[in-house]
Formats: sequence, C-alpha cells, structure tokens
Amino acid sequence: MTSFQDVVYSNRKNHENIHEIIIEHHQQIEGWFRNQWLKYPAPFYSSIDIRNSGFKISPVDTNLFPAGFNNLNKDFESLYITAVKHSLDSLKTRIDKILIIPEDHTRNIHYQESLSYLSSLIKKAGYEVRVSKPSINDNKFKNTNSLLEYDGFIPDAILLNNDLSSGIPSFLDNVKQVILPSKNIGWTSRSKSEHFNYYSDVCSNFSKLLGFDSWLIEPEFRNCGEIDFKTKKGEECLIYNAEKLFKIISEKYEKYNIDERPYIIIKADSGTYGMGVITIDNISQIRNLNRKQRNKMLSSKGKIIPNRVILQEGVYSFEEIKNTNSVAEPVIYSFSNYLIGGFYRAHENKANNENLNSPGMIFHPIPLNDICISPDMSTPVDSQINRYYVYGVIARLAILSAAKELFNLE
Repeated sequence: MTSFQDVVYSNRKNHENIHEIIIEHHQQIEGWFRNQWLKYPAPFYSSIDIRNSGFKISPVDTNLFPAGFNNLNKDFESLYITAVKHSLDSLKTRIDKILIIPEDHTRNIHYQESLSYLSSLIKKAGYEVRVSKPSINDNKFKNTNSLLEYDGFIPDAILLNNDLSSGIPSFLDNVKQVILPSKNIGWTSRSKSEHFNYYSDVCSNFSKLLGFDSWLIEPEFRNCGEIDFKTKKGEECLIYNAEKLFKIISEKYEKYNIDERPYIIIKADSGTYGMGVITIDNISQIRNLNRKQRNKMLSSKGKIIPNRVILQEGVYSFEEIKNTNSVAEPVIYSFSNYLIGGFYRAHENKANNENLNSPGMIFHPIPLNDICISPDMSTPVDSQINRYYVYGVIARLAILSAAKELFNLE
C-alpha cells in the first residue's frame, strides 16, 4: 500500500496561494459549510475527482453513483460505517431494509468488488440489504400500489448504484419509498455542464467570503450540443468555444506568471468511466481529429453515442508516485457531507495533462480520517494533514453544488 510519503508533490506556487488561503481561513470555512448543509442536504454518497497543480486545485468530475469502494483503505472501515449511519439517520424516516440497484456490469470484477464492499458497509451499519441482479430489465421488479418490491423483498429505501444512462426504468415511477439519490439526477437528465454551472455559483460565493479569485478553484468550461464526431457536425461550435477558453486560460496564466501551456479537455457532457475524452492544446487539433480520436468520442457507457460535449479547462496534476513517475490525482469519497477518505488514481503511461481514468490506472488508498476536518497550523502548508484538508474543502464544494442540483429538482 502506498503511503502519503510515497506521493511527491511539486507545488507550483504563485503570489495568491489558494492552499494557504484555505488553511488560514479554516474556521470561517467550517462555519460556512455548516450553514450550507442546513439548507442544502448533501446527496447520499458521492466521489469527487480532483486535480492539483499547486497554483490551482479543482474538481473535474462529481460522481453521484460512485463505484470504487473496494479501493478505500480498509483500516478505516469503522469511519465508513459511522458515516453510513449518520447519512441514513439524517433522512428522518425509518429505514431498516435497503435494496441496491447496481450497474449492468456482469463481467466487471472490480465493480462487483466495489458493490460487495458497499453492501457490506451498509449491513455493518445495521441494515438488511438486498442487491438486485445487474439488469434494470429484471422481471423480479414489481411496482404494486406504488410500493417497489424485488423478488418478494420490500425495501424501505432504494439505493441507486446505477447512473441511469440508459433511462429511468418504469418500475421507479411513483414509488413511495425513498430513492437515493433521486432518480432524476441520473445521466438521463443530468449534464456535467449544468453541474459546473452550480459549482461556479458555489465558488463565486465561497471566494467572495474569503477574498480570492474563484478561478483558483474552478475550471473554466463551455458546452456544445448537436455534435456528431463522425460527420463533423457541430465542429464550428467546438472551435468557437475552444478559442474563447484558450483566451481566458492564457490571460489567467499570464496574470499569475504560470509557465505552462494551457490545454482543454473535451468529453461527453453526461456519463462516467472516462469514456469519450480527448485532450487538446491548440485549435488545429479539433480540425484534424483522426479516426481513432473521433471513434473515441463516439464511445460511451451503454453504447449511447454522445451528442453533447463539455469543453473544460485542463488542470495539470503535479502529484506523482515516488520512484514510478506515475502521475496521480486524489479521488475523495463521502456519505452525505461526511468525507470518509479516498485514493490516489495513478497512471505511469499518462502525462500530467491527460485523463488518468483509463485502462492501466492503479489505485493507492489514502485515509482522511478526522484530518479532513481541521488543518494543523503548526505544520507546512504542504504537510499531509493540510493537503488532505484542502482536498476535503474542494470535495465539499463539489458536493454542495450537487446538493443544490438536487434541491432544485425536488
């Protein structure tokens, strides 16, 4: 298992160091979060992909149907179980039995391990758990008088571990039981650009509170609809928005004396698993996408061809695993607003401006424990406890953005 000391961090500082700002204002930050959660309850669970370049730290994906629980540090299992209990207790309705509806990953052993560990955590928290078969077309689902049952099992709550990319199944219509998270927050109706609109609003309020440039914690983005990478339909929209993004990023790099080349990530505006993602650092790369790149953008979970994309500012990762030169990025997990830990996703065949969520990635568990709650002012900004605290703040800003999404749905 990789320890924190095995992760090398090259902090590219500028005159407005966001890490120092967050550490210095931690008491104000914690009070602000407490008030936010009172109005906007967090989704039941989530995982947040974060990129840390030192001069900027930002979430790049917020997953509300997380997998990967098998990659968490098992030494902190009691923390996970406590967080599950708190999250379910906060619903203020009696829950004894939970039905988990999983993804259709019949052959993905890693997903099965994640699902098994998630189920185990909920059982150890004191709940009866049943996991349905990995198919939302299973005829064992029955909706009788607005009560969903599965093979005779009638749950008090339904936990979706399926992002509903293929649509919302009819048996979830008008059910009385609690559905976690809301079926309307799946990729059928949700978009990444909409989420980052919420995140931008959250960052604006947060940065005004502390008095810093919100760009330091949020990626600039644009989106394009009606895209067809096979026929090049919508290419001019991509070029137009990419030009706008490169201009904004270049101006920020100049302002903060950042000696790096701006780049942009183009990816499907909905969906998970790192599918349909390409990196560009100049406009000509859009015009000259080769067949392999175009086919990559046509791939997605469930074989649904993306027709909307988000163009997102690329955030460098200046973290790597010692002695392997593997670029690393933290992924932080939570139940409700309780951060439970996470892992470093690393890839030795990817550069620090590339998508690490791809075949060949490896995972190194990291604990947050109680160190995400408060920094240690007596240690350097880049110390373990302080870096994890900053991760936790960024993750919670993304979770709060998702909470606002849910609030406006319901």
